[in-house]
Amino acid sequence: MTAGDSNGEREITDVDATRDPESALARLAGRHAVGYRSVGVMAYDIIREAILDGTLPPGHKLRQETLAELIGVSRLPVRSALIQLESDGLVEFHDRRGAVVKSLSVEQAREVYQLRILLETDALRQSMADMTDQRLARLRELGRVADAKQEGGDFVDARTAFYAELYDAARRPIQWELIEQLRLKVGRYMLGWRLVGDDTHHHSHDELTDAVAAGEVGPAVRLLQHHLEGVRDGVLEMLEAESPAQAAPARRRRPRS
Repeated sequence: MTAGDSNGEREITDVDATRDPESALARLAGRHAVGYRSVGVMAYDIIREAILDGTLPPGHKLRQETLAELIGVSRLPVRSALIQLESDGLVEFHDRRGAVVKSLSVEQAREVYQLRILLETDALRQSMADMTDQRLARLRELGRVADAKQEGGDFVDARTAFYAELYDAARRPIQWELIEQLRLKVGRYMLGWRLVGDDTHHHSHDELTDAVAAGEVGPAVRLLQHHLEGVRDGVLEMLEAESPAQAAPARRRRPRS
């Protein structure tokens, strides 16, 4: 779930999916070429950001030699980065194709959101029972940071920090881990892009924080669920557009928010 996501079309960014991935990745690597103590961390950050912002689209084959040359490192840190990204749910390895950017079917995405709604609304209920003024202040600060970000790695990190605080991840680490695992299964569709549409699904972190601050569990949970359903519909629309063969039946079965 990305704050600011809603049912609708993807914003066009300076890194367009139609751009040559290798050229875009080389430019991205150039921006990351300073300030790292470890080439492994640098390789991981560059490939992760390239997946999140759509430079490397779902199904794209990740050739270690090519990535190493573009990033300016040896194959070993690239290999380590791909293994970590597999653990993150962004990359998958195939026996014959090697590593590729992970793809997701419409039905898999629908199931992910069904489970997320169950887990995240429960997490919110529990967290609100223990909410403090200090945590509310922290939520407002994190929410404003997240709303100021547009997309990519910084956006992912900002919204992750907000929801970790909202769901009290420190006190409920297992539940938070499950939520994060489900979120990562959707990969770039949910992580690095804002989905924009009509005002029906407009969402800001301040809006959700206000509902939590009011102390009324029902309205807060309904707002969160409505938002998750809006994000789900936007994700499904994107997946259907990329998989025309399954678009028609999937659209007929799509839950409505």
